[in-house]
Amino acid sequence: MNLTTTVSGLTAAQKGLMVTGHNLANINTPGYTRQQLLQHETGYRDVRKYGGYTQQVGMGVSETEIRQIRDNFADERYRQENAKLSFYQTQNTTINEIETILDEPNGESLSKVLDAFWGQTQKLATNPAGLEERMTFIQNANVLIKKVNYIQESLQDYQTNLNMQIVSMVRRVNELVDEIHTLNEKIIEEELNGVANANDYRDKRNNALDELSGYIDINYAEQPDSTVIVKISGSNGTALLEGGFITKIDLEQTAPKSPYVNPIIRNTGDALFDFTVTSDTIKEAVTAANGNDSGALKALLISRGSIPANAATEWDDIAINDNYSVDAEGNSFIIPELQKKLDVFTKEIVMMMNESFSGYGVGLEKGIIGPPIFVPIYKAPAAPDMTKIAVDMNNITQADIDAYNYEMQQYYTAIEPHLTAMNIEVNTKLLAEGGYNHLGTVPIVDSDGNPNNPGNIGSNELVQDFLTKWGEPKTWYDEVDPATGVKPKSTPKSKFLNVTDFYAELVTDIGQKGYIYSNKAAEKMEAVESVNNERWSMSAISQDEELSMMMKYQYAYNASARMLTVLDGMMDVVINKM
Repeated sequence: MNLTTTVSGLTAAQKGLMVTGHNLANINTPGYTRQQLLQHETGYRDVRKYGGYTQQVGMGVSETEIRQIRDNFADERYRQENAKLSFYQTQNTTINEIETILDEPNGESLSKVLDAFWGQTQKLATNPAGLEERMTFIQNANVLIKKVNYIQESLQDYQTNLNMQIVSMVRRVNELVDEIHTLNEKIIEEELNGVANANDYRDKRNNALDELSGYIDINYAEQPDSTVIVKISGSNGTALLEGGFITKIDLEQTAPKSPYVNPIIRNTGDALFDFTVTSDTIKEAVTAANGNDSGALKALLISRGSIPANAATEWDDIAINDNYSVDAEGNSFIIPELQKKLDVFTKEIVMMMNESFSGYGVGLEKGIIGPPIFVPIYKAPAAPDMTKIAVDMNNITQADIDAYNYEMQQYYTAIEPHLTAMNIEVNTKLLAEGGYNHLGTVPIVDSDGNPNNPGNIGSNELVQDFLTKWGEPKTWYDEVDPATGVKPKSTPKSKFLNVTDFYAELVTDIGQKGYIYSNKAAEKMEAVESVNNERWSMSAISQDEELSMMMKYQYAYNASARMLTVLDGMMDVVINKM
């Protein structure tokens, strides 16, 4: 053994100690991958030939590489499953927030408000002229519409919150792509001379890819020059990072003057996801069967939708694929669908009450049609002028009353289109002092269709009519397109239910969605944890194993050091003492 061979052993052991020490120092570093020193024989020198064989002596050991112990296939599986997990976790969070807003079944829910209102209406039927019954009925109607408005306002506030999350997530995606690009350059620079390794930079890049996979579904590949290219999965296939060029994701309004934004590709202006396109292109529902249920950003967009919806919103604007019902799995924007269904329900109650209680008032208001219980808050048509009647009831003529009543009937019709989500309130005339007298509980005509006596204030005919309408089943979602006379394909399946059962089924549907999303999130979490455990069983640092390796390298280092000491002594004798 010569000096060169001994030094190579010493150097190799020292390198092994360095790698092992680096592993132990990063045992708690998130995303750190265990590194391993690979070595090979430097070569052999022929000594002599003997018996037809060449005798050789080894020339030492050399470093092959410092490699990461990492399973690239497991990484790919993890990122695919992580994208799906993030999608369903986001969907589940949305449903949980909706359930909190609705506060069903144990909180101060709309169901309880409806029950209380129903109970008070029954009391009104027993004594329609009673001051207390009329006042309490109006107050309960006010509580009911305030609860509905609160739910709609909360849903819209949550839409705004989701929009802010979308803006933040797009910003973070761009930051991660920039970070991966920077790490690509550092890896190339570090390994340019073929001596140093950039494994720590690779760990950071892998961490960035892991995080990015939770936001959007990506395809990626490492190139021969050690850089990574990143593309968006799906029909778009846009390269976010390739050949040193970065493609940014920008934001544009979902519609002019809209507070909401959708992500687009900066270079082309194309939508990042096709379901946000407003054109008539056919879009796929987002489902596991279609294989496009990936990424938290997509889930946020589906949860938020493009618009705050109400009863007037077209179902085609709520469906992802207009050729299928919004009831189909993954084929609707979650919050807009609920907003429209809830507003359809609210408008049905509002119109039912306004139609039922459109009779004469009581007290001084006998013979005068009462105002609508519910009126628009904004952009409402002007109500009939009651000044003349209110100032001097004793000196008005029947012609004045008839003219006023005609205007009031026209007003009932004029306000109908304006009674939409968050634009409904109980008429302030009814809430004012003495306003209970205006409540139109006296029928204008009797059961035979003849003019009724306005003084018949004890009649409960209109109240009973309302209770009957409330309890009778009706067909929901049977509207047709005025232009074609055909029911749009995107419309929900028709239901034959009364008011109470309709809302109960609406809440049940939300609960079922939550159950499905929760189960899928749990299923994907199990898959992610399984794959993650698999990849870290290979890549994670074992303290016992590293200490064992450290002892091995330490013994090798000591052996080489002793051999070097022996050789040094031998040379000293040869040079200085012979």
